[in-house]
This record gives sequence, C-alpha cells and structure tokens, in this order.
Amino acid sequence: MLSRAASSLFWMARYLERAESQARLLDVSLTMALIDVPEDREEQLSVPLLVTGTQEAFTSLYKDITPQNVIDFMLLDERHPASVYNIIKSARDNALQVRGNLSADVWESINLSWMEMKDLRATGVTESNASRIFDWTRARSHIFRGAAYGTLLRTDAFHFLRLGTFIERADTTARVLDIRHRMATASQDEHATRSFFEWTALLHSLAAFEAYQQIYGHNILPINVAELLILELDVPRSLHACLREIVALLEQVENGEARKARRLANSLFANIHYGDRDYIAERGLHEYLTDFLERIQGIAEQIQKDYMGWQV
Repeated sequence: MLSRAASSLFWMARYLERAESQARLLDVSLTMALIDVPEDREEQLSVPLLVTGTQEAFTSLYKDITPQNVIDFMLLDERHPASVYNIIKSARDNALQVRGNLSADVWESINLSWMEMKDLRATGVTESNASRIFDWTRARSHIFRGAAYGTLLRTDAFHFLRLGTFIERADTTARVLDIRHRMATASQDEHATRSFFEWTALLHSLAAFEAYQQIYGHNILPINVAELLILELDVPRSLHACLREIVALLEQVENGEARKARRLANSLFANIHYGDRDYIAERGLHEYLTDFLERIQGIAEQIQKDYMGWQV
C-alpha cells in the first residue's frame, strides 16, 4: 500500500475516534459542572481542555470558562483545529483521498457525518441541546466503525484504519484516567460524595461504568478503577485491550522491514500483560501513565516512519 494512502486511513480513523472521545468528555464534564458547587464548576469545565492539551488555545480565544464557551470551542469553533467540527472535516478530507480503498458504506457514513456537522454548526449548539449533539457524535462514530468492520476487506487498508483507532483510544484512555484520577484523589479526603462522583465521571468518560459494576460491584475503589482501565483485557478501552489489538495489527501489515514499531509495541504490551495492580500502586499511577503516554506516542511516530515515510 502507498504510504500516503496508509497515512490517510490511519488519521481518518484517529480523527473519528477523537471526535467520539471529545463528545464523551464534554458530556460528562457539563453534567459534573451542574452537580458541583459554583466555585468548583470551572474546574470541571476545564477537564476536556486539560485532557486535550488545549487550555492555552482556549484562553487565547475566550475570556471566561463557561459551559457555552467550552461547547463552542470544543465542538464548533473553526479557529480551533481540534474542535469536533474540524476533526470531522479532517476525517472526511482523508477519506476522500482514499475513496478507492473504502466501501460505499464507509464513505457514506463519513460523508454524511460531515454534511450533518456543517448543518449543526450553522444552527448552533446550546447547553439545552448539547446532550443531543453528543449522542449524535457517538452514534456517527459507531456507524463508521460498524460499516468498516462489516464491509471492508481484511487488507492493509483495514489494518491501518484499525491501527489509527486503537492508537487514539489508548492515548485518550491514559489521558482521561490521569486527569480524572488526580481530581478524584484530591477530593477524596475532603468530601466522600464528591469523590464518588469523580470516579463515576471517569468511568462514564471512557464508557466503562457498566463494565466496572459487572466486575467489581457498586463500591468504587481507586485501585479497582485503575486495574479495570489499564489491565482488564475484556474492557474495550483499557490500555491492555488496545495494545493487544495494536500488536496483532502490526503483525498483519505487509512490511517485513518495519521491525522497530513492532518491537516497541510488543515491549509495551508485555509490560501491561505481565503487570499487576501492585506494580502500578508501587510506581504511582501518574508516573505509570506518563511513561505509557510517552511510549504510545513513540509507537505512533514509529508507525508513521516505518509505514508512511514520515520523519517525525
């Protein structure tokens, strides 16, 4: 496969996964802002900005951190490259470049998302209808993945698309877990009820609340949350599950010379696969996740060098 096509497929999938993740983050943060006392609402509204590393960009465009400003910035602002509007536009642009590698169902799902996104931006999104837009964003992401999984040949095009999905998902899980865990831990000694809501927000942000209840029950403990989202292989957004998919996909891509990306991925997978909750607790969750983020970014960059000709 041409390196340019591989890059477009990889980033198309990353962008669509990112759009869904940002919708989940915004949805949970706006809900938490309603629960918190007024002086703590700004902290909740800042979570999506902290996770995406866009707080500085936000303050350059908006004076105050209000629900409407965060919605506009994260969803619709054309000036913000990482708004959902621009993310879906970028996904559609990449899809257009590799139209011949996509099935009609996959192309139509992305193209329709872009057309509907333009309509949403024209009409605007407010606090009162934001939850409907978040649901729409998640649904469009699910339709894309379902169309891809159900209609694409299992060729390198499919493998690069899936690689983009799981690289992005692993990165997001680690970032959300790190930020939300620190907030929940900080509030644990001050107010047990607020801490409970923080842990619940973390699990909802990563679509893992029901999974937690099935495995651990209703008592939310920090070490259980960390174990679920890092080590539990059956949780779709856990770091363990994402790395398993990345390793398997790299083995299927036809490029015998690209050994370094495989070596890096296998090393990180082994670290998680043979790790346990005691090791994470001893090392410290923040330190563990910081190391993971550096390594997953290194894997993403190496994939781009090995398969797409990028010199990052």
